[in-house]
Amino acid sequence: MAKKAVSPTKPETTTPSDHSKQLVEAIVTVRTLQDFIKQRDGLDAALGTVTRVAELVAMTGSFADLKAALEIVGREATPAAE
Repeated sequence: MAKKAVSPTKPETTTPSDHSKQLVEAIVTVRTLQDFIKQRDGLDAALGTVTRVAELVAMTGSFADLKAALEIVGREATPAAE
């Protein structure tokens, strides 16, 4: 059997603009996490919230399923306009 020729692959390089985008995304993520922790009055409470959400995601199967279930519950809890 003849071996197939392997085409050379280009090494992945990040351009300065890619690096800047990654840096901005990292900064935004850290700020979002800081705000999340402050809103919950500390790291322990924030971790508790994250743990509860993770448990709900595991129970429903996916984040999309959890979101859909919460939307249904929200509609049922809201009184219908007469």
